[in-house]
Amino acid sequence: MKKGKHIRISQCMIVKNEEKNIEHALSWGRDVMWEQIVVDTGSTDGTVEIARSLGARVCHYDWIHDFAAAKNYAIEQAKGDWIAFLDADEYMAPGDAKRLLEILDSLPLDKFDGISTGWQQLDSEGRIFASGTQIRIFRNKPDIRYRRRIHEQLESTEGRELRIGDVVASLSIFHTGYQGEAYARKNEGGRNRKLILEELAHNPKDHEMMGYMGDECLEDGDRAGAEQWYRRSVENMPGRLPEEDQRSAVTYTRLLTLLTEKEDAAWENAEAIYKKAVGHFPKEADFDYIAGRYFAAAGKAGRASSYLEAALKKLNDFGCSNRALLLAANLMDAYDLLVRCCYEAGESQKCVSYAVACLKYDKYIMTVLSRLLLLLAPEGGKKEDFHRVLQFFWGIYDLSSMKDRLFLVKTAQKTGCNGFAEYMIQQLFSSQERAALLC
Repeated sequence: MKKGKHIRISQCMIVKNEEKNIEHALSWGRDVMWEQIVVDTGSTDGTVEIARSLGARVCHYDWIHDFAAAKNYAIEQAKGDWIAFLDADEYMAPGDAKRLLEILDSLPLDKFDGISTGWQQLDSEGRIFASGTQIRIFRNKPDIRYRRRIHEQLESTEGRELRIGDVVASLSIFHTGYQGEAYARKNEGGRNRKLILEELAHNPKDHEMMGYMGDECLEDGDRAGAEQWYRRSVENMPGRLPEEDQRSAVTYTRLLTLLTEKEDAAWENAEAIYKKAVGHFPKEADFDYIAGRYFAAAGKAGRASSYLEAALKKLNDFGCSNRALLLAANLMDAYDLLVRCCYEAGESQKCVSYAVACLKYDKYIMTVLSRLLLLLAPEGGKKEDFHRVLQFFWGIYDLSSMKDRLFLVKTAQKTGCNGFAEYMIQQLFSSQERAALLC
């Protein structure tokens, strides 16, 4: 661990049975951390031995079913100027640890209490499936502590508002802990549910905890229970919510999804929640995306396309940092659905525009290409029209590539645009290739 830096960072974490993660957790930032503190809450594997072998200071804390209490104990052990409080299943990318030190070293003295970084959720394949922000790096001040037994948050015990700097564009924390087996192990015996209920017993109007309780019900397959908790959360929300309140936005998103996916779903039963959601979070694209999916499933293509357009516009205008988690994870599906709805609603120009936009992201989506072909090269078209269409497709596909040529031809044939398919075969394939295609 480096000494003599202007900024001294104490890396802290609380752990239990993290022998699979602890080495990586202590390695990614070792060169810039002034000290590394591991608070063990009862490991029975090799976590403690590995942590000590890597030079971390290990402390023991008797688990009292309170994450905030354990984290606050870890903070009290820290001697650095700043604290980096990441879990054992979290890390920064190579190079970001050095950048973190540079950022903290450049901050004006006492202007900020903490910094907000990106927070990327990784699936079992290492792909990002959701993004948000977190405040995991903060000054080591006696009034900055965590609150709540679970889903804990930083606050000032003196009641002042924490001053947070935004470095989301520069730094991200990567989190792997929501992967199937790891999450199930940590939530064994319904641990999360018990802690949430304990928190609600002490703070019965905490709408965020109600939202988390809805998540637990949803995870257990109890959709009716989830709907009930989400509704209670919405009822207890204040009139105004911070724009960055991702927890409340997720509550709205999941409640709207439940209401619009019922067998007897009716928009009039979801519309009031939709309007309240948009009132609280006018930049959130997921609400319109859910409405668009509902109307598409209900066979109302025109209304569906309006909502889907609104969703994609919000995503384009406001981005997906701390918002639009559902739409960002299903972007190609959203474009595919919008192309379909525009086609069914007879909105040809929009259908072409969105199809091209979609194919420039992923040119091998056959359903999107099929509708584009039906509009541009319908059966019975003239050769001079086919020539213009083929020139148009040069802007999307590499027609010197056999893969792209075959994809275009096969899609045209499956779509019923046989005239255009024949034209492409004559124009794009050699005589030997044409002979092979006919075999």
